[in-house]
Amino acid sequence: MRDKRLVVATPPHLRQGRTIRRMMMAFMVALLPALAWGVYQYGASVIVLLVSACAAAVAADAVVSKMTKTAGSAPDGHAVLTGMLIAAMLPPAAPWWVAAVAAAVAIFIGKAPFGELGGAPIAPAVVGILIVTLSWPEAVDNYVQPTTAAEALKAEGVASAETPIGAVLIDPSDMTEYDTKELWLGRQVGSSGTTGPLFLILGGLALIVARAARWQAPLSFIAGMGMSAVVANGIDPTVYPSAEFHLATGMTMFAAFFLCTDHPSTPTSPNGLIAFGLLAGILAYLLRVAGLEFGAEPWAVAIISLATPILDRLRPAPFGKVVSHA
Repeated sequence: MRDKRLVVATPPHLRQGRTIRRMMMAFMVALLPALAWGVYQYGASVIVLLVSACAAAVAADAVVSKMTKTAGSAPDGHAVLTGMLIAAMLPPAAPWWVAAVAAAVAIFIGKAPFGELGGAPIAPAVVGILIVTLSWPEAVDNYVQPTTAAEALKAEGVASAETPIGAVLIDPSDMTEYDTKELWLGRQVGSSGTTGPLFLILGGLALIVARAARWQAPLSFIAGMGMSAVVANGIDPTVYPSAEFHLATGMTMFAAFFLCTDHPSTPTSPNGLIAFGLLAGILAYLLRVAGLEFGAEPWAVAIISLATPILDRLRPAPFGKVVSHA
């Protein structure tokens, strides 16, 4: 009788049951609270952007799948997640077609040329949002007052809505008008799914606990942004807002937990992830203070993503030593 105890097979031999589909689902579920807050703040316009982006991403992925005769990423959920990320980064008053174009560009340009899932050097959603930002800057600079804003600000004839970062860039003295507690609670003007920092932190922590994301890049991104703000604020507090202001506004928490955790475009080593996050956080802050109101965080992540192969070389020294034989 043949002994069946010896089994020869290719690795991995130990499996944890994690699949790409489960990982994509984890990211989608983690992003839902922030998007729900966006719907509460801005209404049906966020839903329109979300549907437009997701539908365009799935359709573009189906076209690529048919052209390349591959399975595509629709079954594993990556196309839907790409659409959700794009909708979250767009202002709620952006036209629906901008969301659709950004999602299609993300698949056709940001993903398809690099083969199957895992080959893109920059997160496809980041590619899509940056291309529409360059192509139609007015469309992505279209903000409205949230439902939690004072009634006087929502009245007709009042000046257009400004993000906290945009207002401070125009007039630094405006920083005194913002209560950081209110900013942390999400009562601010911003993009569809990035104005609720506490919801984003909650979702990010859930990803880390579920081991769908690692903690090094998000934490170091926050540290890079925060330390840069502390230094600048120490130099001139009348011009540069506090670190807490910068951490609670813009896309800081969104970029930390949902852009810096893109597996294909970020390093695999722990040291590489820490360096990635720090550099991206510092660069995002520099782009902000240089006058880039929208897109500082995606631009920073995209630029540092190109350095991922170099950052991945930051590994601990191996144990032991080389012995030369006579």
